[in-house]
Amino acid sequence: MDQISLALNKDQLLSFFKAFHTLTGIKIALFSESGKEILSYPEVHCPFCGYIRSTETGNNNCEISNKRSFERCQKSKKIEIFHCHAGLIETTVPLIDTGAVIGYIMFGQITDNPDKASLQNALSESIQKYEKRPKGIDASVFNVVYKNSEQINATAKILEACTLYVLLSNMISLRNENFIRNLNLFLLSHLSEDLSVDRLTEEFSISKNKLYDSVSKYMSVGIAKHIKNLRLEEAKRLLIETDMTIVQIADWVGFTDYNYFCRVFKKEVGVSAGKYRSISVKDSPGSP
Repeated sequence: MDQISLALNKDQLLSFFKAFHTLTGIKIALFSESGKEILSYPEVHCPFCGYIRSTETGNNNCEISNKRSFERCQKSKKIEIFHCHAGLIETTVPLIDTGAVIGYIMFGQITDNPDKASLQNALSESIQKYEKRPKGIDASVFNVVYKNSEQINATAKILEACTLYVLLSNMISLRNENFIRNLNLFLLSHLSEDLSVDRLTEEFSISKNKLYDSVSKYMSVGIAKHIKNLRLEEAKRLLIETDMTIVQIADWVGFTDYNYFCRVFKKEVGVSAGKYRSISVKDSPGSP
């Protein structure tokens, strides 16, 4: 199942990222809920991270490190401050919209080690994991932004507060039309199955509140009513286009109780299923 995609106001978001970098000197990036990088500033990595990522193994370890932080954030819905596999400090802030994590803002490529000699030794050891005999390493590789623990925690807290502004000002939002399209495709393909709210929230990695709000906003009905409407529309189609019995149709579109299906159909459509079939077939083109 496709993940819910994000709609961005890239100009505003990039301006925000630039302001953050100007103030802190720290790289910042936006990732989708699935972990794909969408936007960053600066676009390039710091020299040390760029060196590590220039190797296949190093780049893979960076991706794994990021993915694990996203998984922790998804579960905790809280800020994650951690040392990456190469020893630098990274921070992941979840973007939470109506209780659901829809993406992540990450800042990092910094160190909390104030001792330059000790830091250089540690970075050299990390490099040697991927390049046994590194040659001609530029001194700039060891120039990593330093922030103490108090500064890192303060920056994370401020960024957490800023994510609320980012969401409220619609710099980042759910691309709801994609979600509604994917939801309808899923529902139509599984009408005969259990379509409980719990199943849908698990299938789409979305909170119950976000599911209720999105369907209500874009369908003007609740999720239960929307599913019932889809089932009845499919039942009407099958009554006209197939020779299936009404019992078979009721089961096919997800009504396990035949009598309940009959009551609901008559109430919503105005006539019984049998009457609807006879009238529709009689009035269809080509009927005698």
